[in-house]
Amino acid sequence: MAVALRDVTKRFGSVRALDGVTLDVGKGEILGLLGPNGSGKSTLLKVIARLIPPDEGTVLLPANGRAMMRRTGMLFDHTAHWEALTGYENARFFARSYGMEPGAAHDRLESLFSLLDLRDRWDDPVSTYSYGMRRKLGLIEALAHEPSLILLDEPSIGLDYRARVTLAGLLREAARGGAAIVFSTNDVNEAADLAHRVALFDRGRMLVAGEPSVLVGSLGATVTIDLRLKAPIDPRPLGQVSGIEGVGTEEREDGFHVTVIAAPDASGHSSLLARVVHAVAGEGGVVVGVDLHAPGLPDVFLAYTKEGADAP
Repeated sequence: MAVALRDVTKRFGSVRALDGVTLDVGKGEILGLLGPNGSGKSTLLKVIARLIPPDEGTVLLPANGRAMMRRTGMLFDHTAHWEALTGYENARFFARSYGMEPGAAHDRLESLFSLLDLRDRWDDPVSTYSYGMRRKLGLIEALAHEPSLILLDEPSIGLDYRARVTLAGLLREAARGGAAIVFSTNDVNEAADLAHRVALFDRGRMLVAGEPSVLVGSLGATVTIDLRLKAPIDPRPLGQVSGIEGVGTEEREDGFHVTVIAAPDASGHSSLLARVVHAVAGEGGVVVGVDLHAPGLPDVFLAYTKEGADAP
């Protein structure tokens, strides 16, 4: 285990930013922290990084003090840089501070600056960098020494799409090498795509943690297909289509709608849709609109954080 938190609580005045959090992060694991603004994600990262101490509970790490800091890479919202120094000089300072030899530091930095499309600006003062470029520089500084524990607070903020794809590849590569990675995000789809597990927070409490597919399955939600037709049809034959559990119809202002509910064990959304459309055509129906909803991590987020609702 790379990180273990046991009943961790952190207060700021009367506010419990973290409320009895127990959580493990394994080596080679990417853990995504999800939750509304103010739910405790950033505070948890700072507690793990030992930037702030918990008021109660225990944070267990495989190394202490200087050794732990040399093995940790971190990025938070306000990354400090020397404005008059170049991007390369800033990154080299951090790499050397983490104990990297000059040659190895240069090679690693050249690779990261190139991957994040910042190589042609590494000789420019940071004072000339945009917000997105500063975020890229912060990521380079966090990853340069190939840390075994990586803590990132909303790392994709300010990044262009290509940089986001590159960052995801770098983190997956680091995890394959055994690094434990914890990142916070407000992008549910980013968490679903990148994280091996997600932990959902609200008001300082960890509501649930697990693999995205397992959390989605726990909702018991099913795939629904809504078809808007040019004219009404007899919907009863649709109930005989393989993988269909129920069929409903409704006349709306924009036309006649047929809603199909997939069976829990139905697989292959595209093939199911094709069978349904084929059956509609067999009844003389003309499809003018399709809306397929498959449950995902966004549904888990809404189910657990819905205002005033109890967690499932």
